[in-house]
Amino acid sequence: MTKLRVPQEFAAPEADKRKQLRFSELPGENGDLATLLRQAAAAQRLAEERLLADLGVTPPQLAALHLLGASPGLLAADIARRVKLTPQTVSLIIANLRRAGLVREEDGAVANDLRANGSRARPLALTPQGETILRLGRERIEAASARLAEGMRPKRERALRRWLAGVAAGVAQPGGLDPDDF
Repeated sequence: MTKLRVPQEFAAPEADKRKQLRFSELPGENGDLATLLRQAAAAQRLAEERLLADLGVTPPQLAALHLLGASPGLLAADIARRVKLTPQTVSLIIANLRRAGLVREEDGAVANDLRANGSRARPLALTPQGETILRLGRERIEAASARLAEGMRPKRERALRRWLAGVAAGVAQPGGLDPDDF
């Protein structure tokens, strides 16, 4: 195995390395925000995967079903933009959902227009089975989401939602939370 070489200008002095090691070993709330956010997202994703396992769908697949349930006729490219995944990943998700009988290609004017223009893209819609899986999956995920906020004051929950939405949109501002929210 090749050892990664860090350019000298980016190498941390020995004292900083020791400090970083100690910092990374600190539990929970003492960790840096980016790490805590990744850990929280990973824990939530694992919980969602377990909740959805017997339905035969993954959280990203449920997200695609959710979008198609709300907006039948979306293209795979539309879904990719909305869930912030690559078109290749969404193509695989859609292929698996189609194979499972949860999603179908739509026929109609939009599909015919796309074909006439030489596009291989096809509008998508849920099958009746897809609608059932979406309903069951959403009930489970919504219940898990409600448990996350249990005992949290409404003002704090709103502030946290604002901050997380800002992080997701890439516009979170340092100090963007009002101390009175907590």
